[in-house]
Amino acid sequence: MKTIVMVLILGIKGVYAERTQVHMGTMIHVNVSDVNASDAVFNEFGYLDQTLSTYKKDSEVSLLNRNFELNASEVTREILVRSVEMYRLSEGAFDVTVGSLTHKGYRFGYDDERLPDLGEVERLGQSIQSTRIHIVGKTVRVEPKTVIDLGGIGKGYAVDRGMAILIQRGITKGIIAASGDIGCLDACDIAVQDPFHPDGSIATIQSTLKRFAVSTSGNYERYVKNKSNNHLINPKTYQPQQQYASVTLMDTGDNTRLDALATAVSVMGEKRAISMLEKLDIAYILVRNDGTITHKIRIPGVRVTFKRSEK
Repeated sequence: MKTIVMVLILGIKGVYAERTQVHMGTMIHVNVSDVNASDAVFNEFGYLDQTLSTYKKDSEVSLLNRNFELNASEVTREILVRSVEMYRLSEGAFDVTVGSLTHKGYRFGYDDERLPDLGEVERLGQSIQSTRIHIVGKTVRVEPKTVIDLGGIGKGYAVDRGMAILIQRGITKGIIAASGDIGCLDACDIAVQDPFHPDGSIATIQSTLKRFAVSTSGNYERYVKNKSNNHLINPKTYQPQQQYASVTLMDTGDNTRLDALATAVSVMGEKRAISMLEKLDIAYILVRNDGTITHKIRIPGVRVTFKRSEK
């Protein structure tokens, strides 16, 4: 699997032990005052990567994709339950069964990435629908030809698990960043990456909240040949999204939900996406492919300063 290095610039007030490791195909940053706590977080990321990755042949998700049935661990069942929940919340815009296209069609993240032909896209698309996932007790079953891909929710879920570890250890100040999925305990500053100039930023987010969550999804993260063939596949049209360069969502917690909804918003029509986000009281920054920006941030204790023009 190819490693993605797509990290939002981040900072936290105070003196902390900042450490970085590679898990889930990306750089994981942990800023806390307790090195033992960061070890525990990294261990959790490693466990989740081994359990949930579609790039590891012996992971539970890979076994499920091959055998279509699994006596699943608690984390596998939990993330699949959340995935189905997000499928329903987004009215199908978020769908982990898109793996038939992302892994068998385009093969994003593999050394042999390619562009599938239209006939193959149509054929593989017939296996996309989260109603094909069935969970009864500890048993997870998927209908034949279904391929699960947790790339649109896994890092957010891992951040939530890591934050829970910090809280259980009595830590009240810290930050965990898994690519564009970031969780903060207490005040933190986060710079939103410029999707057109990867070394720059378009805005700085300042939070004074006790718990803060951010998720950014962009068409510059993973693609074949050019950004029009990006990894953000619309599960209803089977085509890569062409509307946004990046989507950033903010809330007072639940990185799992934000990660999934950032993926969903990327492929939804803008009116529908904004309507959903405002009903859920989720703050957003939407950067269109033409460079224009629309946003709404109404979270007490959160301030966003833009460096580029927006409306």
